[in-house]
Amino acid sequence: MKNHRIMRKLAIIFIVAVLAFPLVSASSLEKPDWREGDYWNYEIVTVGIERKETSSTTIVGMENITVGNITYRCIVARVKGFIDELLYYDEEDMGIVKETIYDNETNKTEEKIHNPPQFLIKYPIFIGKKWNTTVEWKNDSVILQLECVGKKDITAGAGKFDCYVIKMDYIFPNNTTNPSFYQFYYVSGKVGTIVRTEGYGNGTLVGYTDLLSFHYSASPGEQQDYNTVIVAAASIAVFVSLIALYKFKRSK
Repeated sequence: MKNHRIMRKLAIIFIVAVLAFPLVSASSLEKPDWREGDYWNYEIVTVGIERKETSSTTIVGMENITVGNITYRCIVARVKGFIDELLYYDEEDMGIVKETIYDNETNKTEEKIHNPPQFLIKYPIFIGKKWNTTVEWKNDSVILQLECVGKKDITAGAGKFDCYVIKMDYIFPNNTTNPSFYQFYYVSGKVGTIVRTEGYGNGTLVGYTDLLSFHYSASPGEQQDYNTVIVAAASIAVFVSLIALYKFKRSK
């Protein structure tokens, strides 16, 4: 009888542990494991003029980048489309260390070093986490205030995904703020990056992105694999942020 009670107690402890494990593991989203050949495909829409953009990105390899006295082991992403560039992500924490931007009109190349690295998404992600980063473009800058505000199931062209919801607010030049301008990211561990973004200006949807297909070799589930165009998560964030900045300036 005593052994029976002990075995029953051990069985209960085992069941509780098994049930608790996914709850613990799901409480935060760790950094993705991008590998050479991974890619994502989005449709990018500017609302109002119904303008649609596409851009392609593929993970092309690894490279060491030295900034000051620090050498970063970086994942290199090639982006082509409305912007052509190479993005160098620190393998350790996925901060953007360097950008090499190609101007197709002037055939000039611009190089940006981010010291410290720039974090459009700061891993690990968990509800309540907050961080700031700055996006610069043609002598203008926007400080992005980001917070993980919850989780939500999102249906996109590539399927349905359990996502962490990140809300992004803006601090414009001269520390001007406007609560009417904000953006949402929906980030999935299965996809390895963003599933959908929504940008709002004056309370109205001004732009969005939708994941159409992807190949993420470290995905815990089945992947979608199509020969279509792709866009990097960082490029999406900058694209919608600049739309908001443009609309903000026009409203002044």
